[in-house]
Formats: sequence, structure tokens, C-alpha cells
Amino acid sequence: MKYTQLFISVIALVISLFASYKSMRQQSQGAFGAKVVIIDSDKVINESFALQDIQQQIKNQSFKLQQEFESELEKFKSSKEEFELLSEEAKKEKTEQFNKHAVSARDNYAKKMSHLEEGYRDAVEDIFNKIKEVAKKTAEKNSIDLVLFLPKKNQILYSMDRIDLSDVLLKDINKEMREFTLKDIN
Repeated sequence: MKYTQLFISVIALVISLFASYKSMRQQSQGAFGAKVVIIDSDKVINESFALQDIQQQIKNQSFKLQQEFESELEKFKSSKEEFELLSEEAKKEKTEQFNKHAVSARDNYAKKMSHLEEGYRDAVEDIFNKIKEVAKKTAEKNSIDLVLFLPKKNQILYSMDRIDLSDVLLKDINKEMREFTLKDIN
């Protein structure tokens, strides 16, 4: 009786090990059969027309804000000769007025720069959503199981050229989004 139970236990163990082995083997074959492609994130970011357009708009608006800020400060600066002619009391009052105005101008500048940065983040997020959408369409059209969006230079140890879809995605993105308009910061 003891031997029968032992024999049945051994058979059950062998069957379960065999089933586990078969199951794992099928899963690993499925993983090796997966169709994987990469998209070089650095290339897409650096060569996307929409992202280049946004960066140029940011640069222009940032320069414009800097000019406005400096112009605003210049309005309240009196000439050195004019300032020297004032009494000590008037100098003190003029300095306080200038400082108040400078703080106000700085706060206004900081607020506008904050809006500009927020607009940039929103625009980049919109573009990356579009990149995801185009990547998904391309993957579905070509029966691709996994799309990796990585900086190829530092993350990929080896890849064949045929699995790099960076140029295809970039062409599609640039066709769909040639430019992008930032929100107005005023």
C-alpha cells in the first residue's frame, strides 16, 4: 500500500514536471517569435519638424520676454546726472519706486516664463501622444508586437537595421505634424 502511494506520487510529480516544462517551452518560443522594433528617440526628437518648430518658438518668445523685461526696467531708470541732482530724500524715494517697479516687472516676467514653460510641456506632450499614435498604427499595420522608444546610442547593445523604424516613424510624424503652435503666453 505504501509503495502504491509512493508510486502514484512519483508519477504525479513526473507528469506535473513534464507539463511545466512543456508550458515554459511554449512560452519562450512565443517570446522569441515576437516581432520587436526600435525607434531611436534621440533621432525623432532632434529631427521632428514639429519639435524643431516648438523649440524655435520658445527661443523667440523667450528672447521677446527678455527684451520686454529689460525695456520695462529702462523706463524707470533715471540718468546718473538726473539722479545726482536729487536730494537724499528724493533719491531714497526714487530708489524705492524703482525697486517696487523692478520687483513687479520681475514677477510679471517670471509668470510669463512659467506660462511659456507650461505651454512647452503641453506641446511636447501632444507631440509625444501623436508619436505614440503613429507608432501604434505602424505596429498594427505591420503585425509588430513591441515598439521600443529608446535612445539608441546608449540603450541598444545590438540591433539589425531592419528593426529600426525611426526613419519610417519620423517621415509619418513630419507628414502629419509639420508645425505646432504654442499657446499664447499673454
